Amino acid sequence: MLWLLSGASHRFDNDNRESAWKMLHTGTARTRARTLALVGLGILVLGGCGASPQDNTADTQAAETSSSASPSPERTDTGSAKPTSTATPTKSSNAALPEDWRPEEPTVLATGQKVPDDYEPATLEHPARNVPKPVMPPEAKEETEAGAQAFLNYRADAQWYAMQTGDTGLVREVTASECANCTSQFDDIDSLYNNDGWVAGGWESVKMLPNSFIKRTDGGYNLPVSVDSKGFIAIQKNAVTVSQAPYNRGDVMDIYIDFREGRWIHVTASPRGSL
Repeated sequence: MLWLLSGASHRFDNDNRESAWKMLHTGTARTRARTLALVGLGILVLGGCGASPQDNTADTQAAETSSSASPSPERTDTGSAKPTSTATPTKSSNAALPEDWRPEEPTVLATGQKVPDDYEPATLEHPARNVPKPVMPPEAKEETEAGAQAFLNYRADAQWYAMQTGDTGLVREVTASECANCTSQFDDIDSLYNNDGWVAGGWESVKMLPNSFIKRTDGGYNLPVSVDSKGFIAIQKNAVTVSQAPYNRGDVMDIYIDFREGRWIHVTASPRGSL
């Protein structure tokens, strides 16, 4: 989901096909799929800006989002103009994953934190158990290249934790309030878990490309990143309702982060080079 994992949908050009992350959104009387990015990724997870070669749904038709990201300045709590992105829905056809496909779960988180031996991945019968709560490393609070990467690692872990547990508090804390797409996706996770659903998978690795840590004139950092997403499935009523195929790309997405009041914050994500 690579939720992850965020802030704007973008085009994934693969044999002239477009696809976007999806996330199950449930209501009291109906169920529908909504865009997800994890991205981180990514995820799309993990969130708001997905870039996956394939998205698949079962018993649910999902809206897909193209990368017609049109940057526009938005006033932030720091009083400076920051970029945001919007998206236009589009349709795409995707090949189905095998019915028995399950996403790979990490043994070590992006920050280096070990996943405990008693961790149990989600199944069709129950959500994940004994999920480790990510801990932000001190380096992730420094305005340095290493600090920015440490922050991206932590946020990817926080997004995975949200997808695994339904607790979106950690990832919300490191995501800008002006990222409306991010907030919407976190709300989707809350809604899924509140309606007796859960997620398996959602883990992503997000890495800055070399020589990309350059401060912009607006004070932020628009970082080209590579994303390795292990995919995810959403589950309700003991059945898979949405599935996101794994992918690994380094030419798709930029992540915009800002250093505010002594800490990093995720502002948005966008198609490569659009901001």
